Amino acid sequence: MSLAGDDGLDELARWAASERVNDAARSRAEQRRHNRAEASEATVATLLAHLAEAARPVLVDTIGGHRIRGRILAAGPDFCAIAAANGPAMAPTSAIAAVSEAPGAGASWDRSAAEASFEVETSGADFSETLAALAAERPLVQIAAGGRTWRGRLTSAGSDVVSVTAEPNSADAATSHIAVTAIDHLAILDR
Repeated sequence: MSLAGDDGLDELARWAASERVNDAARSRAEQRRHNRAEASEATVATLLAHLAEAARPVLVDTIGGHRIRGRILAAGPDFCAIAAANGPAMAPTSAIAAVSEAPGAGASWDRSAAEASFEVETSGADFSETLAALAAERPLVQIAAGGRTWRGRLTSAGSDVVSVTAEPNSADAATSHIAVTAIDHLAILDR
């Protein structure tokens, strides 16, 4: 039995080459569609979640003009937890102006130590819920909001307001109530 001679083999080779070219073109077109779909679904929250997984050093610039250098520890639905050099911090996504990869390799990263220092459960909890859980510990915090900062004990947190009680001998009011929507970021100074 014979294949149709050399002409038949040449035709089969041309067809196989044509199919490889068509498959490659379909694959590139599918990848472009996937990239466009992924880009159309991009949000600050999804970006922060990816950065938390990557554990690379970042610079988080807030709309209040603050810059937080560290690594994204966790991303909630409307905020992120940042393992910063001077301690853990949280920033609502509505206050994030930009996130950039930090230049240089950055300090060594011990994820378990950073997680232990933060200890606030973020999976599924929104910013207000996380603040309420944190307030139960009454940590010493510094909150940037409305162009100024408050330092004191986070004594309570509701759905739209947090209360900070100033340390004794502070020039701040005894207790200040800050709108959650006005918070630029919150640094946890001591727990």
